[in-house]
Amino acid sequence: MNTVDLTHFSPKWQFRFNFYRQHGAPKEPGFKQAWRALSFGDRLKINLNIFALFFGPIYLLILGMWRKALVVIGIAIALAAITMFLPDIVGRAVFIAFNVLVASSTNYSYYLEKVEGRTGWNPFEGMF
Repeated sequence: MNTVDLTHFSPKWQFRFNFYRQHGAPKEPGFKQAWRALSFGDRLKINLNIFALFFGPIYLLILGMWRKALVVIGIAIALAAITMFLPDIVGRAVFIAFNVLVASSTNYSYYLEKVEGRTGWNPFEGMF
C-alpha cells in the first residue's frame, strides 16, 4: 500500500485519515465499534462535514473531487424533478436528507481520493 505523507493536511484531516486508515470504511463493523468509543465532538469530526452540508457539490469541487460533484449535481437535478410534483414539505425533507448524506460521505470520499488514490464516480462509496 502506498504511504501518503499526511503532514501537509490540517490536524483535523490527519485525525480523520488516521481513523479511516485504522478502522476502514464506515460500513465495516470495526469502524462502528471504534466510532462509538469516540467523544461526541470526535464523532461529528469523523462523520459530518459542515461545509459539505451547506455547499454540497461546490465544496466537492473545491476539494478536487469533480467526478463526485457531477454525480451529486445529477442526483440533485433528478430529485428536484421528482419532488417538483410533491408537497413542499416533502421536497424540503428529501433535500435535507440528501444534504446530510453528502455531508456524511464527503470525509471518507476525500480519504479515498487523497490517501488511497481512488478517483471513482460514486460519492457514497463505502457508506452502505
